[in-house]
Amino acid sequence: MGADAVEVEASRRTPEENAVALQTDLVKGLTSHQAAENLARDGPNELEKPPKPTLLMLFILQLTGFVIVLLMIAAVASLVVNGTGPNRGDILSYTTGKAIFVIVVINAGIAAWTEHKAGDALDALSKMTQATIYVVRDGHEVKVEVPSIVKGDIVVLGTGDVVPADVRLIEAEDLKVSEMALTGEPDDVSKTWKMKPPKEGGEEKLTPENCAFSGCNVTNGKGKGIVFATGMNTCIGKIAQLIAGDSSQKPKNKCGCLPDTSANATPLQKNLDKLGSKICMMAIAVCVLIFVIGVIMNRSDPSNPDSPAWLYMILIAVTLAVAAIPEGIPLCVTISLSIGCKDMVHKHVLVRKLAAVETLGSASVICSDKTGTLTEGKMTMVNMWSSGIRYTVGGKGFDPTVGKITRTDGGADAMKDMGVKTALVAASLCCNTTLSKVKDPETGEEKWEPKGNSSEAPIIVASRKVGFSEEMAAKYKRQLEIPFSSSRKMMLTVTDVAGCSELGEGGMPLAAGTKHLVVCKGAPNFIADFCTEMLMPDGSSSPLTPAAKANIMNVVDEYSSRALRVLAIAIRTLPNLPFNAKDEDLSTDAKFAACRQNMRLVGLVASIDPERDGVPDSVLAARGAGIRVVMITGDYLKTAIAIARKVNILQDQDNEAISAVDCASLRPTGEYLDRGEMDKLTASVRVFARAKPEDKLEIVKSLQRQGAVTAMTGDGVNDAPALNQADIGVAMGIQGTEVAKGASHMILTDDNFCSIVAAVEKGRTIYAGIQKFVAFI
Repeated sequence: MGADAVEVEASRRTPEENAVALQTDLVKGLTSHQAAENLARDGPNELEKPPKPTLLMLFILQLTGFVIVLLMIAAVASLVVNGTGPNRGDILSYTTGKAIFVIVVINAGIAAWTEHKAGDALDALSKMTQATIYVVRDGHEVKVEVPSIVKGDIVVLGTGDVVPADVRLIEAEDLKVSEMALTGEPDDVSKTWKMKPPKEGGEEKLTPENCAFSGCNVTNGKGKGIVFATGMNTCIGKIAQLIAGDSSQKPKNKCGCLPDTSANATPLQKNLDKLGSKICMMAIAVCVLIFVIGVIMNRSDPSNPDSPAWLYMILIAVTLAVAAIPEGIPLCVTISLSIGCKDMVHKHVLVRKLAAVETLGSASVICSDKTGTLTEGKMTMVNMWSSGIRYTVGGKGFDPTVGKITRTDGGADAMKDMGVKTALVAASLCCNTTLSKVKDPETGEEKWEPKGNSSEAPIIVASRKVGFSEEMAAKYKRQLEIPFSSSRKMMLTVTDVAGCSELGEGGMPLAAGTKHLVVCKGAPNFIADFCTEMLMPDGSSSPLTPAAKANIMNVVDEYSSRALRVLAIAIRTLPNLPFNAKDEDLSTDAKFAACRQNMRLVGLVASIDPERDGVPDSVLAARGAGIRVVMITGDYLKTAIAIARKVNILQDQDNEAISAVDCASLRPTGEYLDRGEMDKLTASVRVFARAKPEDKLEIVKSLQRQGAVTAMTGDGVNDAPALNQADIGVAMGIQGTEVAKGASHMILTDDNFCSIVAAVEKGRTIYAGIQKFVAFI
């Protein structure tokens, strides 16, 4: 049973049903005897790695290319001819043969060493875990080594842990997991132990909400889960299989024992092989013709007239054959590619495999990830609403000194508007994220970086823009925090504001006697249901009538239609806490219910991961150069289309229904479309959303079947199989995982799509130079 089938089956069963199926106890866990039996049956919880070719094997493999074999034959023939000729005592007569051998060895050595250092994707994948984890065995929590975890184990998860295997959650308390390694999406995913039926008409989630997967980090909360898959049967294991290739096919060999890598040959290598075979055939034909003519004419050696003509003509034919072999081609190619690698560094591209330079120059399709490549990879607030007024927030990224807040209508400066300050200060009091300058240890450059939840970072950056610093925030003492959960759909905090006359400098006035401030931050439709009034521009409040609420939801819908992530902010001022703070038996839900009454809506904030500067122009430049740009992302279709239009992947005349699809359409029945239908679909689509790792791989294979030289960009573990399959895999240097880098051919040191287009231009220049040299020879 495949990893997907096991995952779906486990997520659709209750914890009790899973316990029965896996022969374990939800409270006591497995017994030590059961664990030992399961370990013996299923093997250790670790990834299998195929034996890595040795440096010597890779060196020998480089000597099997057609042109190289031709050169070695020519070198041997040259040495034989000169060794049997009249000048066999002259050491200089052997120069040609020796020079050819030196060229062959240098080329083979460079290629073998580069490939030996490059093939480390599976090594990096196997390191995505921690050494030990707590499990429940024999009724007690015990620390065990991760490789000894077996199916049926009850794993204890806490903040900071790395999930050791695929687990079906049986307990989850405010549990959040970072699944960026699997899905490529940066947002932490809330988890629950409950079974939730899929919403009718809703978009498919990339992973079940009640499962956590091997290699993912726990970023918040705690929980327990029952292990249903280990080792190569996990989702990470499935990715490892995709990287390693189809295990159902026997590895192809050449020369009896060497692995056949002809399928991975670059366009230049294929063309050189074709050229070599043509030169060989022509040289053999000419030499045979000259040999026949010489024998017919009885041409003998002038220095030894008694020797037979056929022997002399053999030496003449071999000499001509050696002269016909262009031994300078491999050296020219190596030098050109090496210089190209050096020049690429200045364009923020680090080449890991020499041949990748010219392959990129031959690219006809660039498949790009969205997050961090086409976009900044930094959630940024672009709009907000407060007191009935819409605002535009300027700037990109996390630098609070760049950009200002203006009114959307008219563009007037709104940095001091009471509604803006009130909404942002209140929202920041309901955040745990901090913002500070961090010094890059390599470059020494200082840059702003948030620490905490990615959805809170835009709020903190925007509040800094209006002057609410961390020093000011520190004056407000938090008394209660109820974290976000998938059921509440909001986060709530209670802050001590005793002695304050206004909410932040320039914010709404606080009534005399106000000691506590309740702030809710979350989904607008949920927040609005608990609000009875809304903030007005002068700091007063007015009732939240059905008409006013409808107008606010229209604003939310308008922001959402642009693929913005919208959060609502509501507050409540209190002279006393609405619950007994000394009652230790009072539940979190009871405190939450007491605090969320009669809220005042103060604002909406809308954020998006914006497009990178220069990307729209680079996409147009790629189109002008005959290169098709395709976006493949794990994000939702609406968000993907919005970004695709901003970066010119989709243009005004494009029909979204044809040019943008959810990847579920690639596998409508659970199985992928046949090759003909798949190729027809990928030939016209330019945006693929909700993509799984195997989807990306199938898309790349389909494009290659159509004759396209495909470049693939990526940064996550989920991108590694497609990076490995593509003609040129391009990994991100800043946000990229070691797994993605290990599977790639080159690395972007600035994570910028613009650098790919610049590298393609350079690659084409190098390729054209090599073509001219070959033509000259």
